[in-house]
Amino acid sequence: MRKTTCLAALICLNLILLTALVFAGTTPRVAAAQSGDASDNYLVVAGEIQEHFDALYVLDVRERMLHTFYFRKGTRDLDYGGYRHLEQDFRHNKE
Repeated sequence: MRKTTCLAALICLNLILLTALVFAGTTPRVAAAQSGDASDNYLVVAGEIQEHFDALYVLDVRERMLHTFYFRKGTRDLDYGGYRHLEQDFRHNKE
């Protein structure tokens, strides 16, 4: 009975190690920018901005504004981070 107990324990240990390798070996999904029809005029990009925060950037092409939303990982609270006027930010100085 001692040999079968050790064998069963080793089989369980190998299954646990195999499960750990599968989880460690898989890579997380990559967030990519989307591009839709020209009539939509919005682009959306999501990604990690800090260790505990993710962000959602919404580019309004028609109004030339970039809006930012962020949320703390592990919560469902989405907060508005503000906006930028891209035309003003990228305007060239004419001197």
